Amino acid sequence: MKYAKLMVCLLFVACGAREGVQPAVVNKDADAAAAAKPGPDETETARKAALEKRALLPKGSLIVDITNVIGQHLPSRIDLFSYDDGVTISLDAPEGVLISEQPVGSYRAYVNVFEESVPIMVDVKDVNIQASQTADLEVSLLEGSGGMLSLRGFDSDGDLALDRVELAMGTDPYNAGSIPGRVERLYDTRVLNKATRWYCGELQAYSSAGTGTEDVASLVKRAEKANLDFLAITDRNTLAAADDPAYRSDRLACLPAMEWGTNEKGIALVYGPRTMLEPPTSVMAAQAECIRVQAQGGAWAIAHPAFPGKPWQWGLSFVNGVQVWFRGWREAPPMSLQHLGEAAKERKDGELIHSIAAAAAAINFGELSANGQGNLFYDYELVRGLMAGIIGGSGSGSPKVPLGRPLTYIHTRELSVPALLEGLRLGRTYVSSGPDGPKIYFGADVLSDGKTDVGIGGIIPLNVEVSFEVAVENALGMKLQVIENGRPIRTIPINSNDTGVRFKRIPSVEAAFRVRIIKSADPKAKGFGPLEILAITSPIYARDITAELLWRNPNFDPDKSWVRIQSKDMTEIDMESPESGTASPPLNIPQI
Repeated sequence: MKYAKLMVCLLFVACGAREGVQPAVVNKDADAAAAAKPGPDETETARKAALEKRALLPKGSLIVDITNVIGQHLPSRIDLFSYDDGVTISLDAPEGVLISEQPVGSYRAYVNVFEESVPIMVDVKDVNIQASQTADLEVSLLEGSGGMLSLRGFDSDGDLALDRVELAMGTDPYNAGSIPGRVERLYDTRVLNKATRWYCGELQAYSSAGTGTEDVASLVKRAEKANLDFLAITDRNTLAAADDPAYRSDRLACLPAMEWGTNEKGIALVYGPRTMLEPPTSVMAAQAECIRVQAQGGAWAIAHPAFPGKPWQWGLSFVNGVQVWFRGWREAPPMSLQHLGEAAKERKDGELIHSIAAAAAAINFGELSANGQGNLFYDYELVRGLMAGIIGGSGSGSPKVPLGRPLTYIHTRELSVPALLEGLRLGRTYVSSGPDGPKIYFGADVLSDGKTDVGIGGIIPLNVEVSFEVAVENALGMKLQVIENGRPIRTIPINSNDTGVRFKRIPSVEAAFRVRIIKSADPKAKGFGPLEILAITSPIYARDITAELLWRNPNFDPDKSWVRIQSKDMTEIDMESPESGTASPPLNIPQI
């Protein structure tokens, strides 16, 4: 079934031997060393020095033979951790067999077998390599051999390590943050506000641990001064900010987060990981990290997919969000097909088949901004079955770039890190231009019985009448636009502070309905594209209600037979007071 999957058919690359993977943890002393590891530059320098030293050592042979119990060889990856210098190298055995020359020493081998291109840890063994001698690494895998249950069926917590392996290594098979060879990170779970409502904050900022100029404490203080409810510091490929004791506040929730990826293939924003991610190398390893982060209660989002310097070219499923708004809406120029690799430009019957390429080619160069193209990419993926919310981010790395412009709103049961992560995963989000930008109410009444049933991120059934209601605040003089599967179906001028629209649909096919607030761009202002976007929402989805959809929230209403994934107060916002989420929407919404 495809409903909960991102159907992005993008660039898949072959996985070769890789060096310098995050060192695996093999004992408590190593755990402590990893928890107090140096910064990225210092770590990279030490790694290079260790590799140079290893190159001078005598070599022995490691023979790898990975099969199931009926003798079939299994495509595998071996993460080989050196007890002597703490360096890990990854060896790929696509046919299940491998002979590799390695420096002498004692190693711990983490054996991963690929299932549907995802590496799953199936064994951990110690090996000793001696000069001019042969060391054997053999695994005969029982799980999955019968074909009745996949390998992941033997992984209770979804961390991609078999329960048997976790029990043997002393980690918890029911805790996705407890994984052989990795240090578990615990984050602050305090509840800072018990109210169920929309909270707003910044989901992409940089500290001096990355490319920013401020230390973590200064960045937290700036977010507090801006009256944000939450902050995510997303330095590239490091969790140094999240590990900083200064990343704490009694006023705002500090989300543990990081950027993951490369400019060449694109960037992901990872929220709430409880173990350090592997460096970006292959699509297979990336997919494993994406799945593992979500098993740990975190969220994985695609960042600025159409920015020319870093277009999204990882092929991943199961992402939770797409950043359709980074910095100013019209600020960044669009990309062209020349910014993409050849695999991303693959064609079938003369037509581009990948969403990122279609977004690059859909308009003439210069007619849309990079954010506009990212919005096209998102709409194309919604039509293909994507169910993931939208987010925004300022990318602020200094006080010169204000936080919260754009501002992401998340509807949560409370203000806490776990609740915010849950809201992100369920797509309960919209993005506005800033603290003074438009606020949006968007709800759906199934069977038109006068009761709002779902809001943003919710699911409505096919083939029944649905009344949609939209209302906005802080949008006088702008236009309200309703989008169905990427196409505007309603556009009305906003002539008063309580302007809205009510319309009915009987969706017969899968659809995604969302709302945006627009105005014409100032022709004298610098930028790309004819429109300014002031606010934009995640969708309300029309879907055939199946058991697969119930994982989003098992609160099923048998009287009406649709999934109610949002509480009543989630679909009712007080347009006057940001402190309350329980007032009714404006009543003078026109019927059209």
